[in-house]
Amino acid sequence: MKNNNILKTINWVLFTTIVLVGVVSAVITLYDLNADNTEQARTVFRWGFLHTIISVTILLISTFLALGWKRLFPFNIPIAIIIVGFCYVLFFLTFTIGWVGFLGIFGFFIAFVTGVILIVSYAVFYFLESHKTNKI
Repeated sequence: MKNNNILKTINWVLFTTIVLVGVVSAVITLYDLNADNTEQARTVFRWGFLHTIISVTILLISTFLALGWKRLFPFNIPIAIIIVGFCYVLFFLTFTIGWVGFLGIFGFFIAFVTGVILIVSYAVFYFLESHKTNKI
């Protein structure tokens, strides 16, 4: 039970940190784009087929996560982190044009790698725990 509380704490601290960093970086980026009137990167609304694919992916993964939230513990928050990464890239691809869109892709990459690292480390942890209890 103590391990579950530690895993919950790790999950929620990482999730909160990633969401806060994402929101702050998005606000700062949009503020800077609106303050600077260059043509290389700007804010504009656009929607295309890629945006629809990302939205459907977010919807499907979110539905899967909502249906199995408690059963997926401790993997639920790493999956939620990956979903937040998808939302981040969708935000940047929808509201910006130019090189700044790579910031959204970079943020998605960070969220995806963080989620995968957490999933792999939790899987190894549970694998080692199951072997430890079987040997005793």
